[in-house]
Amino acid sequence: MMIRTFCICFLLFPISIWALPVDLTKNWNVKKGWLESEIPTGSGWISLESLPLVSIKSQLDFPLGDLQKVTMVKPFLLSEIDFKETESDVFALHIPYLSNVYKVYINGEIVNARGIVDNNHIVRSGYKRNILIKLSRNSLRVGKNEIRVLLAAEPGEELNYYKVFNDFGSSIDRYTVLQKIEDEYIAFMLLFLYFFVGIYHALFYWKRRNEEYNLYFALFAVFLSIYMYFRSQAIYRWGLDPFTATKMEYFIVFLTPTWLLLFVDTFFRKRISPITKGYFVFSLTLAFIQIFVNRANSVMLLRVWQGSVLAFSIVLFYITIRAILKNNRDAKRLLIGIFFLMFTAIWDILGASGMIPLQNLNLSRFGFLFFVLGIAVVLANRFLRVHKQVEELNANLERKVVERTNELQETLTRVQELKIQQDGDYFLTSLLLDPLNDSKKSRSEMIGIQSYTKQKKEFEFKGKTKEIGGDLIICDDIVLNGKKYFVFINGDAMGKSIQGAGGALVLGVVFLSFIKRTQVILESQSKSPERWIKECFYELQTIFESFDGSMLVSVVLGLVEEETGVLYYLNAEHPWTVLYRDGVASFLEDELELRKIGTKGMAGDVRVRVFVLEKGDVIFIGSDGRDDLILESGPDGFRVMNEDETKFLQVVNESQGAIEQIVQNLQSVGSFSDDLTILRLEWMGTAKRVGNISLSSIDSDHFVYSELQGVLESGNAEETYRTIERMLVSESLEDDVRINLLREKAKISLLLKRYDSAVESLESIFPYFVTDNEVLLQLSYAYRKSRNIRKAVDIGERLRARDPKHIRNLINLIECYRLQKNEERARKILKRLGSIAPENLQYLKLKESFG
Repeated sequence: MMIRTFCICFLLFPISIWALPVDLTKNWNVKKGWLESEIPTGSGWISLESLPLVSIKSQLDFPLGDLQKVTMVKPFLLSEIDFKETESDVFALHIPYLSNVYKVYINGEIVNARGIVDNNHIVRSGYKRNILIKLSRNSLRVGKNEIRVLLAAEPGEELNYYKVFNDFGSSIDRYTVLQKIEDEYIAFMLLFLYFFVGIYHALFYWKRRNEEYNLYFALFAVFLSIYMYFRSQAIYRWGLDPFTATKMEYFIVFLTPTWLLLFVDTFFRKRISPITKGYFVFSLTLAFIQIFVNRANSVMLLRVWQGSVLAFSIVLFYITIRAILKNNRDAKRLLIGIFFLMFTAIWDILGASGMIPLQNLNLSRFGFLFFVLGIAVVLANRFLRVHKQVEELNANLERKVVERTNELQETLTRVQELKIQQDGDYFLTSLLLDPLNDSKKSRSEMIGIQSYTKQKKEFEFKGKTKEIGGDLIICDDIVLNGKKYFVFINGDAMGKSIQGAGGALVLGVVFLSFIKRTQVILESQSKSPERWIKECFYELQTIFESFDGSMLVSVVLGLVEEETGVLYYLNAEHPWTVLYRDGVASFLEDELELRKIGTKGMAGDVRVRVFVLEKGDVIFIGSDGRDDLILESGPDGFRVMNEDETKFLQVVNESQGAIEQIVQNLQSVGSFSDDLTILRLEWMGTAKRVGNISLSSIDSDHFVYSELQGVLESGNAEETYRTIERMLVSESLEDDVRINLLREKAKISLLLKRYDSAVESLESIFPYFVTDNEVLLQLSYAYRKSRNIRKAVDIGERLRARDPKHIRNLINLIECYRLQKNEERARKILKRLGSIAPENLQYLKLKESFG
């Protein structure tokens, strides 16, 4: 009776028993030695109820001095449901951490291995964090499967299989679920932020050598950013020997806390204490010694250093609290940031060392963020205190002229010093902006690039005249789907001088970070240009929205496919883009579609525009400084501003598209009242263009018309299909006729439900009809019907980026996501469809089917 009940429950609830993910953290069998095929039964096998492996290492009893080898075996189950879930995906295996040399087998077939063992010694290490392995469906089977892991380590080294790392446990799941493990864009954003903070303070020290604490803080920030890079998955792309990479990582991490201690000591005490000097020598000695020792001794040195950090934290708090007791207001504000930094660092060290059963969550990268905020508060309060003193002095200026002339002179001197400091801040900020504001990073041979930048705020610092403002131009090259694209952005951050420069700095860092990820990460290079622009816009919007509306940026963001001259772009409340063709300038846009980046509650979908450039076409993109011209100023100071946005078109026509002449002619119209940037792009390539004709419009004397006239009029689709196929074999067809024949073939293939033929025809003609949204819709539909759902979704989303209100495409996408079993996404698009066409019959049917 119990067996029958169990069977019934097993049949009723198969998903709960065998559903993905497969947990690999429990019920292992372990034995000494490397056993590639032995069944885990009999003597010698040890049961490991739960990872990590180190929990039972004492039971293995390895001979002294011998290479330690271990075999781990675990059976796991996969159901037919699991295989169906991965029809449009692949199985993937995630192992948080293996050390040292390892081999991984699935059902007797090796799927991954790292490290080299020769003559019973490890000659190349193989340990790695977050191992993600794609599994072939042919190597797996429905029912019972086996995973076998072979590990080896030298005596004294770590021999371990981690249970979890950074909250990701060992498991088998779909690759699309597990690939988020490799998604490190937050870490890289923080890394770039910390690096630029370090460079910023290094520039401070360069200009103010007496403020040594800026140098130590810069070294601390730069070292921490380098350490974060070593802890990321990106370090494995260099192909370094793991032990070599570990030595470099230890060298950086051993010295990082010493810079922080030196910073706090010089910031509060204005000197370096003997304890700080001693800790610096101690850390530097450990950092150099570990370069020359083996792996086992290197781990031992790491444990010694980890213990020293606990003592270091006590010294750090002692210095800060002692400064608080001396009524140092900066110390009170900095204490919170130091507390968060030390708490997260100690947590990570304890988790990594294994002294206490804590999980290493890599929290120190966020703790440093709180510390930076603490420093920002300290510097801001220093500035406010000085500013308040200046206000008090100005309020009592007349009385002080009468009573204390000498004191007035001292006050004026102090104000002058503050002005010099402010100009120094402007100078350092401009130095940070200079490498970002660059239109010469691109090496495009098909696109002529010229730019002009004039910031409204000018200042002089130590004999050097510089500009600072919120306008920004960045150009670069990326590759998407094997095609080279020229990428550009022209932004105008809200505010003048330092406020606008801050917005431009954030815009430049985030945009360049997105470009670098695209250039480095292969997955990012598989996106369509529309999706790339859309995701870049949303990332910028997310960052600037966090400023709660206090920082807005208008931009024109776009890509140009160099080979074909197809322009993809969007305009977020920036002055309209100008096309200069055949000596005539005109606007490409005719309406406002997007508000500025950072606008909270931004309504409407992002629309990516597509425009095909001809040889010699010139595109002008500029900030609103091109329109905000002061026409004249009256004696009372009243200024008459230009309000005619078409004035710029007249200037472009008069200047015949020459950027230097455009600037001169703008100055002849009026004087500049705002920052001005102009980007000039000229496409110099050539590409085949095909006229958008149909077969019925071909001249009656053409042989194609005479052969097809009868079958077209008869309405016999099958005969028409065969006739077109026969005609396409001819090599004497003109290109235009052949391409339009293929388009007719695609339409008839869809009618005859020959979806593979439709896909082939549509893919071959799409480069000639790149702006035709109907071709995209037909292609997405054909892929859906041929059961290639992933491609159908990609193309459907590409069309949605171009036209967010395309009703038939929205219906097609809903069906695609339903087939992909992505109910949440399907419902979201269904809701959007309802807001656009609530009376549409297909929408009502879909709404009813969703319940």
